[in-house]
Amino acid sequence: MPNTPQPMKDRVNILMVDDQPAKLLSYEVMLGELDENLIKASSAKEALELLLKNDVAVVLMDVSMPEVDGFELANMIRQHPRFQKTAIIFISAVHLTDVDRLKGYQQGAVDYISVPVIPELLRAKVSVFSELHRKTRQLQTLNRELERRVEERTEELETRSQTLQQLNRELARKNQELDAIVHTAPDIIFSRQADGSRDYISDRFYDYTGADSRSVNGFEWLDCVHPDDKEHAMAHWLRSVESGANYEAEYRIRSRDGAYRWFRARALPIRDLKGGIVKWYGTCSDIHDSKMLEQSIRDSAAELEKMVDERTAELRRLSVRLLSMQDEERRRIARDLHDGLGQELAVAKMVLGKSLGPNSTPAERPVADEASEIIDRAIQQVRSMSHLLHPPLLDEVGLLSALSWYMDGLTKRSGIETSFEVQPDFPRLAPELETAIFRIVQEALTNVFKHSEARKVWINLSRRDGQMIVSVRDDGKGIKKRTADLQPDSIGIGLGGMRQRAKEFGGELRLSNTQPGTLVELVIPAGRSVSEKTPTPA
Repeated sequence: MPNTPQPMKDRVNILMVDDQPAKLLSYEVMLGELDENLIKASSAKEALELLLKNDVAVVLMDVSMPEVDGFELANMIRQHPRFQKTAIIFISAVHLTDVDRLKGYQQGAVDYISVPVIPELLRAKVSVFSELHRKTRQLQTLNRELERRVEERTEELETRSQTLQQLNRELARKNQELDAIVHTAPDIIFSRQADGSRDYISDRFYDYTGADSRSVNGFEWLDCVHPDDKEHAMAHWLRSVESGANYEAEYRIRSRDGAYRWFRARALPIRDLKGGIVKWYGTCSDIHDSKMLEQSIRDSAAELEKMVDERTAELRRLSVRLLSMQDEERRRIARDLHDGLGQELAVAKMVLGKSLGPNSTPAERPVADEASEIIDRAIQQVRSMSHLLHPPLLDEVGLLSALSWYMDGLTKRSGIETSFEVQPDFPRLAPELETAIFRIVQEALTNVFKHSEARKVWINLSRRDGQMIVSVRDDGKGIKKRTADLQPDSIGIGLGGMRQRAKEFGGELRLSNTQPGTLVELVIPAGRSVSEKTPTPA
């Protein structure tokens, strides 16, 4: 069978800004697999000119550039109304502090990537914002098309309504012209007696249904109505006859070939001087095409909603993958520091000791001792860094021992007094969940150390009402209400990562002011990730 041709991809533009051609070439190679339009600019001025000439989905820019740096360029871009929602991603090998990252996000960046750049990660990030821009552009096109169709249909309906109103005026004013007008009208026209029984129905009804004009007496016209619509149509008509209210209903009528089409029937009463109903006049209009259009619009909306749900799920999967990669990278770096650099320093100390034999001079001995002490401190720092990145206790003994060790270290480093309480029957958890809880508590304690000005912090692990609850409370200065409510524009990368880790296990992150201090609570449904072992705190 011949291959079915695939629809051409709606490419988007990705602008890469860097004053170094080699970097631009490397970004072009990394992003080549995305099959998008890659545009290169070697200065801020050239980037602004390209932005004004092109519809750009993502701007990938270096922070350190001559004349106008990346932060200034991002600020200039955001000041233009057209580019206020354009995705900006910073790449920097120099500006790597939290202050630099914060400044980047304040200038409107959606991400901040440090060098060396991981090609897969860069492609994933750029792909997400490119696809979002593409879907937004497609949605705008679809909305314009839908608006155009609705306007056309509205004009058509307004024209038809005006025609029918004019027809009714002509019917009231010139009854003798009724037959001529009825035979030229596209809709079914009918009249009813005051009690609702049939008085007249135009030939259009018989032409469409193929019914015998002598057979449709009284309410026998219902034989041509779809079985599912008969009860509704008849009940509505009888209510209008009884109350004297205008009649309007939609139902399907069978054509002479057996197919059903949607019609809208409208009728209004003609009254005598005393207000009594003497007759009903109405029309029955074919609305099948508009009905199908409305259904098509609803189907399109449902499809768009499905696409949004799929994209949300894809982003969630990407988030899980990034968090897992982050934890695995920490574990790898910790292992490399301990087994690599730590061992090399230990060897250096032994070599230093051997180099000072019995023939060493008294002047050489103090220098050697000082060098040995420096190496000892370096070894201790390497071990501390390795353990902070990924405590070996977390893998070997479990969460409780790792948290105890970390809190002891926090007290020694910061002077903040810590208290650790664990429910006696608190279970051993699955490794990935223990890692997530450790990272959340670690980030919470880091925030306490950096921002709270607290003197004491309490950590509690418990299990109640089918939930596992991890709480971190301090006696510091507290947080703003918008931060406690986890408003998107008031939380940083740390809180965002904590919240995302909680979601991955069906849990929830809660923040509140305790006056004084702050309470951070992690609530996770119990039973879904609990192992059979139950350790005791170390």
